[in-house]
Amino acid sequence: MATLLQFSRNIRKLGSRIENNSVALTKRVAKRALTALVEGTPVDEGDARSNWRVSLGNPTRSVIPAYSPGKKLGIGERQNARAAIQSGYAVINQLRVGAKRGTGQAGSALFITNAIPYLGRLRDGYSSQQPNDWVQVALMEAQAEIANTRLLDRTVSAE
Repeated sequence: MATLLQFSRNIRKLGSRIENNSVALTKRVAKRALTALVEGTPVDEGDARSNWRVSLGNPTRSVIPAYSPGKKLGIGERQNARAAIQSGYAVINQLRVGAKRGTGQAGSALFITNAIPYLGRLRDGYSSQQPNDWVQVALMEAQAEIANTRLLDRTVSAE
């Protein structure tokens, strides 16, 4: 039979595993969502694709120029996609377990935003490169990452 001290230690270990697993899951889901959003964005000059931005705590509302501007680049364009994904991954990788208050991270939400004013038109099918609501399709890909995930791999016992 377990003592209260052993039970307390077991609960702390399980809590720690849940926290570690939830941060890892958040990173995986965010990376999958970002990649799908960036790669699904119709591309002319590269601005919309470059403006998928990741931030912690508050959404990014500023617009940046294309990382690698061009004309009629097309959805197969890779330079802006790589740069936007690398930039976003760098922020996502900042998520840490056990962040303390005052670090700017504890309890913060992770945002993936695009402040380009015409993003709504692109989402509604304005570009012939992508069908309507490709953002929803990208988010369904991220949701698939969550579908079979368990934050705890065993049942809590009082042993």
